[in-house]
Amino acid sequence: MKLLLISILLSTLFVEKSQAESVKDEVVTIISANSAGGMMTRYARMIAPYIAKHSGAEDVRVRVMTGGGGIRGTNYLWFSEPDGKTIAFTSVPSLILAQLSGSEAVQFDATRLIFLGRVATEPRVLTVGATSIIQNIDDARTLGRPFIFPSQGTDEDFYSMAVLADALGIETKIISGYDGNADTALAVIKGDGDGHITGWSASEAVIESGDERPILTLSQERYSPYPNIPTALELAEGESRQAIQAIVNMLDMRRGFFGPPDLDPLATEELRDAIVAALNDPDLIAESLLAGLPLLPSDGLTEQQKIGQITEASQVVVPILEAALQEIL
Repeated sequence: MKLLLISILLSTLFVEKSQAESVKDEVVTIISANSAGGMMTRYARMIAPYIAKHSGAEDVRVRVMTGGGGIRGTNYLWFSEPDGKTIAFTSVPSLILAQLSGSEAVQFDATRLIFLGRVATEPRVLTVGATSIIQNIDDARTLGRPFIFPSQGTDEDFYSMAVLADALGIETKIISGYDGNADTALAVIKGDGDGHITGWSASEAVIESGDERPILTLSQERYSPYPNIPTALELAEGESRQAIQAIVNMLDMRRGFFGPPDLDPLATEELRDAIVAALNDPDLIAESLLAGLPLLPSDGLTEQQKIGQITEASQVVVPILEAALQEIL
């Protein structure tokens, strides 16, 4: 009789634990580790209701936690309970690059995060102000003074510029402390900075309005709407080309959802399935087109497999990243 009671008690505890690990009927919080008005947070807010719809969660809320190019919010996520109730959304390359740089602000290990799905990716572009004397990338290389680069922190654009500068011989002065892409764009347009790096979707409006001019793209191939703009890979050779290739490969992971280490397997499965379903939901696809927030999804398992390979292959850029970080400290 005593053994039967123990068995029933253990079974009850197991059921309760399993229910607690599911996100169904729970409130899930997405940590948006970027600026409140930026594209990352816009994506997170757009997608959140669809994750709720397809996961069975009671609600999916977005909490903005800006700081350090995504580091502050990811540090918070790292120490969260691995029950699926707290996940994060930011630029995955920023996390990898910050970790590779040896930044003391990083409290996480990107290879141990549980990746739940990529929302979108796109090439990055280096643009300058329309009134700038810099007409093309060759002008930036022969400027005769440091290229002033406004930055929102140690994000992927900060580190990408450091690798570009090293590979192409561009003397650079990085000014940090700006609040997102809109802020760095304003600095470039006003002439307070020479250029900045963003995604093409974030820059096309100011390019088409004539306020900015693209001079280089970080991608495998030229961006088809602007076929005259060269890629960084075309201009670099030897080890410098390897460094740029590492950055280009990393940038492919771009906008992604992830959870803390040791995320419960049931919650992981539910969230990965829900994110895939959400990103293929016709209503979300239509909404994304209207909002100008394109989707190019990849499932969580695929992204999980990429992370270790990319981190290992990116060791070539570590000395460059460490040097760049020291320059702004």
